[in-house]
Amino acid sequence: MIRRLTKGGTCLAVLALAMTVLAVPSWAVGTRAGTNITNTARVDFRDVNGNALFQLSNTVSTTVSQVGGVIVDPNNGPVTLDPGDVFYFPHLVTNAGNFDDYINITAVSAGGWPVAIYRDVNGDGLYQPGLDIPLLDSAGDADAIPDSGFLSDSGAGSSMRILVAVTVPAGTADGAGDVTTVTGTSVFDPTKTDIATDTINVTSPNVSVVKSVAPLGPQPPGTVLTYTIVVTNNGSAAANTVVLTDPIPANTTYQAASITYNAAPRTDGADGDNADYNATNPGQVTVSIGALAATGGTATVTFRVQIN
Repeated sequence: MIRRLTKGGTCLAVLALAMTVLAVPSWAVGTRAGTNITNTARVDFRDVNGNALFQLSNTVSTTVSQVGGVIVDPNNGPVTLDPGDVFYFPHLVTNAGNFDDYINITAVSAGGWPVAIYRDVNGDGLYQPGLDIPLLDSAGDADAIPDSGFLSDSGAGSSMRILVAVTVPAGTADGAGDVTTVTGTSVFDPTKTDIATDTINVTSPNVSVVKSVAPLGPQPPGTVLTYTIVVTNNGSAAANTVVLTDPIPANTTYQAASITYNAAPRTDGADGDNADYNATNPGQVTVSIGALAATGGTATVTFRVQIN
């Protein structure tokens, strides 16, 4: 697999060789439209003197009519992506009819995810900004549907390569999936269509925060309360740059040097450890947890306050 990946709304492009081998198209129909097929019969015979004679019939002619045909290859995926990723799926769109045609191309995500279609100008299966261009409506049929441009009925000009860009929306839940359906439709005969699918599975963090207090129940002034906060990543992708903040409740006083992180004591100041009180955020306990591993990464923070 050859992968180029950048995050932050830029691009992610993949050429997965096992996934994107584009088959040489097999033509759905044969003889080119407009071809005349003619036929004349001949009868040979002899007269009573044995002379060889023959007679030709009238010539009959049939003109081959146009038949539309479309092939869209291949079915891609599933690929595993994170929220915010953009993936460019390569496809080959072929005019499999018996005359020149345009192929309208649409791509629709089942989940309503953002989709765009590009012409793969150099046919390498990888999106290249500035080279690969959005697919436009060039058929002159006023339907505003992007199309392949002119495709002859056979030979090198019979197909074109495209890239279908699917964006995984930010905040997509861990374990979610989507299928984008790519449809090619003959402009000459809109009843002739073919589809391919692009499948995505999503991995993302799924962070839970559970807070408890001891002792439980009503307490008089002067009682010291211990808060315990457990942060767990239940998702199938790591959670990065995790930061916990917890404001000290009204009518209580923070107890100096009471912060622990995974049972290890922490100082209150903004120093070498990953926790502080009233330094990063006034009136709050702040703990920089960092990364939580997928499927169960956890961190436990405690601190104490006294009821005024």
